[in-house]
Amino acid sequence: MRAPAAKVIVLNAAAGLVTVAALVGAVRSMFFSPAATPCSERYLNMTALGLERAGVLLTAADLQAGVSGRDAGVIENVAITRREGAPAPLVIGVSLPKGSASPRWSGGPKGGMSFPWEPRSLQNKTAACLGYHVLLPADFDFFDGGVLPGLAGAEGAERGDRFSARLAWRPRGGAGATVRVSDNGVTRASPAEVKVFELSPGRWVKIEQEVVLNTPKKSDGILRVWVDGALAIDRADIAYRSKPEVTIAAVAADVHYGGEGPHGAAPKDAKVWLSPFEVRWQ
Repeated sequence: MRAPAAKVIVLNAAAGLVTVAALVGAVRSMFFSPAATPCSERYLNMTALGLERAGVLLTAADLQAGVSGRDAGVIENVAITRREGAPAPLVIGVSLPKGSASPRWSGGPKGGMSFPWEPRSLQNKTAACLGYHVLLPADFDFFDGGVLPGLAGAEGAERGDRFSARLAWRPRGGAGATVRVSDNGVTRASPAEVKVFELSPGRWVKIEQEVVLNTPKKSDGILRVWVDGALAIDRADIAYRSKPEVTIAAVAADVHYGGEGPHGAAPKDAKVWLSPFEVRWQ
């Protein structure tokens, strides 16, 4: 019986290698996705939150006037100023007094700020990119966690279904994002990160967030977050909405400790700094 020719052996070996490579590629694609480039590189249209008018810095009252009374904590805790070493000429300083939680909590000190920034160009979009820098003080106490700005949307201006995908600092120096959805009168909130990432106190950290809304009644919405250009959250299974009328509408400009009550209130006075928000769309 003749032994297989060397050429046949080489061809069979090559075919086997190709098959193995294909199987490895298929398995990898099931568990790993290529790292997406930051959304600011893909969403080319942009508008930014203005912090001055005709060369004059806005005041907290000016900022409040632009959101039709839907703010909390802005007058008490927000200042627009210049800061040496900041990534933008003007920045927002947000005070977090000791013992404060959400500025919408009526049972204690009003901490931080909460207001919707609703640029006209963002209305009715199903995909958007948010970018800003944040500076936590070097001695910042993460305590039980808190809230940072993120994209939000709604079915209507005053009522109906809505969602938010806000960034958050977690206990012990971690960070993540919380997706909150109100659908047909039922509200659910859950962390979005697979594992927490870090927000380094004492320096400016660049945050980018991409939201792509899901097909109504399907869990195929996208949430991505980059920290200093590195992909920290990459989810493609988010259910932001069950109705096509729910679209992206605003930046939920929230910065505060804890929730609506005393649990997780600020352990000491602190101030968080933010660069102006930039939103992008395609």
